[in-house]
Order: sequence, then C-alpha cells, then structure tokens
Amino acid sequence: MNYYLLPILALFAATVCIPIAMADSEVIVAAQEAKAAVTPRSSDRKLVNLPAVKFALRAAIRCRGEADSLTFSVADTFVTFSKDEIDGQRSAETTMTVPAHQLTLAASSNFCLSDDATSADELTVSGLATAHASLRCSEKGIATARFASTPLQVRLVCVREQKEDQVPSSADR
Repeated sequence: MNYYLLPILALFAATVCIPIAMADSEVIVAAQEAKAAVTPRSSDRKLVNLPAVKFALRAAIRCRGEADSLTFSVADTFVTFSKDEIDGQRSAETTMTVPAHQLTLAASSNFCLSDDATSADELTVSGLATAHASLRCSEKGIATARFASTPLQVRLVCVREQKEDQVPSSADR
C-alpha cells in the first residue's frame, strides 16, 4: 500500500505548486445593468416571465505569459475570444443576448399587473443570472485558467397599452 502513496503525493504536490507559480494571471468581470420590457400579467400570476435579455460584459485580463482565450458566459450562452483577438489587450468587451428560456423567472406581487394600473411599472432584480469569465493563459508550456463571476442586474420595465381615449401623462410628453 505504501508503494502507491508516493505517486499520489507527488501528483498532489504538483497540482498545488503549479497554480502558486502562475499567480500573476487574473481576470475580473463586470456587467452593465440590462433593461428588458415586459407586458402586463394577471394578478393571480406571481412570477414574471422574462424576454430575451441583452447583457453588456467587460473583463479586465492579465496573464503571466500569453493569453490563449477568454470566454464570457451567461447560462448556456457564451462568447469566446481567441488568442489573436486578445493578444496584447488588457480588457475585452462583448454583448450577448440570452434567450428567455435560459433565464429564471422574477417573483413580484405588485409589478406590471394588467388589472391594476397603479402597480409598479419598473422593477430592478439582481441575481436572475450570473456572468462568468474564464481566461486561459500559458507560459513555457504550462497552461492555467482563471475564473471570475458577477451577478447580473436587470431593470424590468412594464409596457402597458395606452387606450385611445387616454390622455398622455406629462412623463410621456
């Protein structure tokens, strides 16, 4: 049994030492608040269905050695920048539209109700989804990966139909 202990410890030591040696690589991800229009729902429905949402993402990157790739992802939607696209760059930006079926529902009892015109017309929700960034770097044949994430904030705006006989409010002018 001691015969197998030494190779296992050697592999463990190698995995612990390599990330420490490459500690100068880093990725930080940030996102702008997204905005999505929703239609009124009945008051018996407590969950708000989201439409597809467009997110603007930015990552600050630093590699010890060379950057091989940078991937942004939200749910199952992703964008990857190749080595040529990020070579010599300190940051990268992208926008991605995440389909509605990849986003969770928002819970609210007083937002955008069809039978209550006084219900709230705006709702800001944080954490419906998370943006991730992964940066792959290499130096002298050793590859490393760094990861970062941030919760996404979405401002939901209720789009109500205006009746023909309804006079526009001062906010609409």
